[in-house]
Amino acid sequence: MLRRHRGDPDDERHDKPLRLFRQLARSGQLPVYQPELCGHLDEMPARDVGHPTTCEDHLPTDEPVVHLRVCLTCGHVGCCDSSVPRHATKHAHATSHPVIQSAEVGESWRWCYPDELLG
Repeated sequence: MLRRHRGDPDDERHDKPLRLFRQLARSGQLPVYQPELCGHLDEMPARDVGHPTTCEDHLPTDEPVVHLRVCLTCGHVGCCDSSVPRHATKHAHATSHPVIQSAEVGESWRWCYPDELLG
């Protein structure tokens, strides 16, 4: 089983999607998705991604996983940008797969890498 920790608030400085989601949620201003702003999010709606428990690329020597993200193109499960290896972002950049979705319980937000938009 993969070690996970809740992370501290400083971990969010590297995790733009999570930081933006939490700021908007705290203020009660979660965005209403506008398809004209991002075709990627329009093509890849939120869906049930289950509750994965491991990052597919994590090594035993890596820092603990903070949160998991799922690629909506191929289903790859990677760790978030608050997790030091940032495997979800590395996967998106290496494959040009544009959209991830949070795999955290109770969250279904998505992030478009090319357009840097939350959906």
